[in-house]
Amino acid sequence: MKEAVIQATENFCSTILCEVPQKASELGSYFYGSAIALIENEMEHTWYLFFEKKVLDEIALNLLFEENLCEEDLDDLLKEIANQIIGSAKVILEEKYPHNDYHLSVPEFMGNVATPFPIALQETQHYQIKNSTFVIAK
Repeated sequence: MKEAVIQATENFCSTILCEVPQKASELGSYFYGSAIALIENEMEHTWYLFFEKKVLDEIALNLLFEENLCEEDLDDLLKEIANQIIGSAKVILEEKYPHNDYHLSVPEFMGNVATPFPIALQETQHYQIKNSTFVIAK
C-alpha cells in the first residue's frame, strides 16, 4: 500500500506542479492537514497529508487558478488533494490486486497543524517540492 501511495503522490505532483517531489531531510514547522481512510478488505488504513502553506498556494494556483485561499477554501483544497492522491493509490492497488476490495472514506480537514505532529505516525514520507515541504503518513 505504501508503494502505491508514493507512486500516486509522485504522479499528482508531476501532473499538478510539473515537478517530481524529492525526499526531504528537514521539515517546516506549520502545516495544514487532512486525513482519509483507505479501506482494504474491511481493514481501515488512515492516511494523513500535511502540506506547508507555500506548496498549497502552488497547488491552488495550478489546480484551481486561485490565489490567497481563505480557510474554507484550504479545507476544500486539502480534501481534494487527499481524494486525488489516496484515490489514485486505490486505483493502483485495485489494478495490482483485483481480488481485494478497496473503498475510500470521506476526507477530513485537520486545520493548521504544527510539528511535532499530534498523532503517532507510521510509514512517514517527507517530501520537498517548490522550496516547501509536505508529509504523507499512515
